[in-house]
Amino acid sequence: MTGKVANQIFYSKYFLWPFLVLSLSLLIFVVYLSGVEDEVIFPATGEYNIEGYTDQVDEGNSQILEETVSDSSFIFRFRLKDGFFSPYAGFAIKPGKGRYIDASDYNELRISLLSENANRLGVGIYTPASEGLKLQDDDEILHHSYFSVSPEKATYRIPFSQLKHPEWWEDLHQIGDSEKTRLNLNRILHININTAYSPDIDTIKTLEVYSITFCRNNTKVFIILGCFYLFILLLIYGFLYWRNYRNSGDEGVTVFYKAVEVSDHPPMKGEVCVDYINNHFQDSDLSLDLVARETGIPQRQIAQVINHDFNCNFKTYINRIRIMEAKRLLRETKLNIGEIAYKVGFNNQSHFNRVFKSDSQISPSEYRENQG
Repeated sequence: MTGKVANQIFYSKYFLWPFLVLSLSLLIFVVYLSGVEDEVIFPATGEYNIEGYTDQVDEGNSQILEETVSDSSFIFRFRLKDGFFSPYAGFAIKPGKGRYIDASDYNELRISLLSENANRLGVGIYTPASEGLKLQDDDEILHHSYFSVSPEKATYRIPFSQLKHPEWWEDLHQIGDSEKTRLNLNRILHININTAYSPDIDTIKTLEVYSITFCRNNTKVFIILGCFYLFILLLIYGFLYWRNYRNSGDEGVTVFYKAVEVSDHPPMKGEVCVDYINNHFQDSDLSLDLVARETGIPQRQIAQVINHDFNCNFKTYINRIRIMEAKRLLRETKLNIGEIAYKVGFNNQSHFNRVFKSDSQISPSEYRENQG
């Protein structure tokens, strides 16, 4: 019984249409997200400049030993030296003069490189100062993170959600918790990659960078969308199952057909009139007067019997039997609704539709669709 109800719901228009619309919407969104092409920052022909820097701007003594840019890689060789309290060296990638990098379609930075004698690097993204922050006109907002590197060539992914204001930058600019800003991805000034508190002084270190790319990782988004998709479908299915159960439950409330009893005693007048109605309900001319003439029982007594046994009047009782038989025909045959209306005793389909909906709260066509 449960399997039959499940099939009826799955193949009904009330489930199929929401399923198709929801599935199509999800597919379009997934195709859109999957179609976002990576933005290559390096190597990029003439669009971006790459240049090294050291702590010499802070009166340190670290040195750049080599900066070699080719079509396939960037070799950055350097030596950290004592002088600045935390020696550093790194390189910056900048767009052409007066331009910004727009990374609003992406959610992570992908870096492919080989490292020699450097096991931890920092990546910083700089954006223009925003209103509300107490910065100088030439200051920039920094979002930063660290990542560990291995001596073999490897690719590293840094999610933008991992980038935060470093504590030293917040202290320098006296930035409180309420003044922290989110990364402005559509106005990036430059990207810096540098050493991170390396204790190896006077050791030559080398970074060979093969690519730096903005990309989109949709794994989390797809998982969330999939869960939401299943939740909505289950919600729709649950509602339809509840409605189907509620409507089908009405059928067992009253037993309309009276079993034939074998008895040595003659049937009571009430049984005679009820049996006659049960056997002739499909007659559209069936009336209280006709039943009285055919059974020899006064109309008043027939009405009293029906009211006493079935708690309704003569017309309602006949309609109940007709609607019950109509439901059976809707479930078990392919007769059209007009034919069914005439077969159970209604003179026209519109009257049948009104009586059916009054009894079952849904139309005959909806009832048939719910039954699959």
